[in-house]
Amino acid sequence: MITESFDAHSPEIVRAADTIREADKAVAARFPIRSFIMTFSGTLIELLRAEGLIEPLDESLSIGSAAFKSPIYRIKDSLIGVVLSGIGAPSAVAEIEELLTLFPVRRFLVFGSCGALIHLPEGRLIVPTEACRDEGCSYHYAPAAPYIPVRGAEKLAALLDRLGVDYVCGKTWTTDAFYRETESNTARRVGEGCVCVEMECSALQAVCDFRGAALYQFVYAADSLHGTWNRRILGELEKDARLQYFGLAWEIVKALESEE
Repeated sequence: MITESFDAHSPEIVRAADTIREADKAVAARFPIRSFIMTFSGTLIELLRAEGLIEPLDESLSIGSAAFKSPIYRIKDSLIGVVLSGIGAPSAVAEIEELLTLFPVRRFLVFGSCGALIHLPEGRLIVPTEACRDEGCSYHYAPAAPYIPVRGAEKLAALLDRLGVDYVCGKTWTTDAFYRETESNTARRVGEGCVCVEMECSALQAVCDFRGAALYQFVYAADSLHGTWNRRILGELEKDARLQYFGLAWEIVKALESEE
């Protein structure tokens, strides 16, 4: 049973450190990055490169699987890292593991789109407070439980207040099966207080808790599952809006680093 998978006592047979080349470790050692911004949008990464806002740490350095390799970037003239994550909990968690192996990372700021489960306008910013663990990855990093607290939510909300950014707080439903968000299950999650659905949050919180890193995550409402499905801005966010969300992530990370 997946709920019996957490093993707090025996070591891993395969570790991220075992899979990373020594040459990559040597390159990464030149960049003592303590904060990473993680996005799920390849379009945004292309925009940031075109605008000259980010640059690769080294053309030889990337992370990911055989199916998906992501260069590791930094915001130009800074030590704030930026990386594109694959979609879904296992891919995102693997990148967290590799980044923690390569760099002295203390925190991750993760943002991306989500489906609205209640009436929320498209683009509305959401700060997840708890995540429903309807995926498989988190059960290898934390004891079984229906939900996991998103521990950085309160601090993130306070920073958004300081920045004058409008948002809502609520639980999120993290699921592996985006084509199996049934009417009954959706109603159940809404009844439990979920306001949105996405694919990574609960697993990212579990791996960060297990490895001793901080996670701060916000999402924005793209499609809607309120009543009937409506695509709205899913996959079609305008350039200025994408850059605006990234700019907000950047401001949050700078504020977090200033508090160290």
